Amino acid sequence: MHDPIYFCYADPTGFSGQKAATELVIKGLAQRGWKCRRLPQPVLDRETGGRFARVHYISRVIRSWIRFFRLLGAHGGWLCVNLGQTRAAFVRDAVPLLLGRAGLGRARVIISLHGSLFMHWPDRSLETRAFQFLLNNAGTITVLGEQQRARLLALGIPTNRLMIVVNSCDQEPASTEMLAAKHSLTADPGRAVRCLYLSSLIDPKGFPEYLESLHRLAALAGPPVDAVICGRLVASEFSTRFHDAASAEAWIEQQIAGINRSARVHVRWVKGAAGADKAGLFREAEVFVLPTRYAVEAQPLVLLEAMASGCAIITTRAGEIPTILDDRSALFLTTASTDALTTALQALVADAGARARIAHAAHTRFMECYQIEHHLNQWETLLGSSSSTAKGAL
Repeated sequence: MHDPIYFCYADPTGFSGQKAATELVIKGLAQRGWKCRRLPQPVLDRETGGRFARVHYISRVIRSWIRFFRLLGAHGGWLCVNLGQTRAAFVRDAVPLLLGRAGLGRARVIISLHGSLFMHWPDRSLETRAFQFLLNNAGTITVLGEQQRARLLALGIPTNRLMIVVNSCDQEPASTEMLAAKHSLTADPGRAVRCLYLSSLIDPKGFPEYLESLHRLAALAGPPVDAVICGRLVASEFSTRFHDAASAEAWIEQQIAGINRSARVHVRWVKGAAGADKAGLFREAEVFVLPTRYAVEAQPLVLLEAMASGCAIITTRAGEIPTILDDRSALFLTTASTDALTTALQALVADAGARARIAHAAHTRFMECYQIEHHLNQWETLLGSSSSTAKGAL
C-alpha cells in the first residue's frame, strides 16, 4: 500500500497551466493506486475581488495553513509543493513547506517548478535568496528542462536533488488513420487550411501577431484559410499593448471584422474551450500557432496537446519549448513578429507536404517521449527514489 502524497498548489479561479499539470499527476497516480490528497492554496483575485479582496485572501491563506498542520503527524507520506514564484506566493507556500519538512523529513518533500520567473532574477536579489532558502527545504526539485536545471545548479542546488520532469497532457493522441486523413495530400486543393491559436489571451503570448498575420494573408494569393483564435482575455503585468480588457476586446473584434471581409481568410473567436470542445478544436486544426515572446514562458501544455493531435506547429524558442520540440517537429520563428509569422504561415498554408512532415514528426515525438504514461512513470520513479533516500536517512 502506497503512503499518501499531499499536493500543495495554487488554485486560481480561472485556468492555470500549473494547476492543470498538478491535477494531471494527481488523477494519473490515483488511477495507479496512490493515495493523493489535495491541499489547494488560495490566489489573490486582483481583478474582481473588490476593496476587501486582500483581507479575504489573507484569511483564506491562514485557514489553509491550519490544514497543513496535519503534516506534522503524517509520517511516511510525501509532500509535493508546486512552488509559486512571487513574494506573496513565497510567504503563502513557506508554511506548508516548513511543516512538511518538520513532519515528513526533507527527503519526502518535493518542489515542482512550473513557472520560469526565477530564470530572470539577479543572483543576489531578495527573490533569489528567498527562493534558495525554500528550495533547500526539499529533497527533490523537479524542473521542466535543461535551462532551468542549469540555472538551479548555478544557484548552488546539488545535481543529485534535481530532476527534469517534462510536462505531459491528457489529450487523446490522434491515431495513424486520423493523422493521415487530416494531412491527406490528395485532398481538394480548394479546401481551406485550418489554423488554430489556443492560449490565454495575454499579448506577449502572440495573439495580436496571429491576427495581424491573418489580416496580411487575406491580401495575399494562396489557399483559403479557416482560422480560430481561442482563449479568454487575461490581465498580466507583462502585457504592454493594451491598457485594459475592454480595449483589447475592441481591437480583437475590429481585426476579426477586417479579416472576414476578405475572400481568402475567415476567422472566429472562441472565448475559451475545455474538455471535448477543446479536443475538437485540436482535432480539426492542421496548423497550430503560438508565437510567444512571453518573458516568463515555461512549457505550454497547449503545444503538447497540438503534438498529440497531429498539428503542424509554428512557435518560438521561448522558455523550455525547445525541450519538447525540435527543428523537425516545429517551425521555429526567428522573432515573434508579425512579419516572421506571416512568412511562416504563408509558406506552411501553401505546402501540404511540409505540414504533413512537421505534424508527423511532432506526433511521433509525443508518442515516444511525452505521453501521460511516461510522465507518470517518471513520477513513480521520483517517489521511489524519495522513499529509498528517506529510509537511508533513518
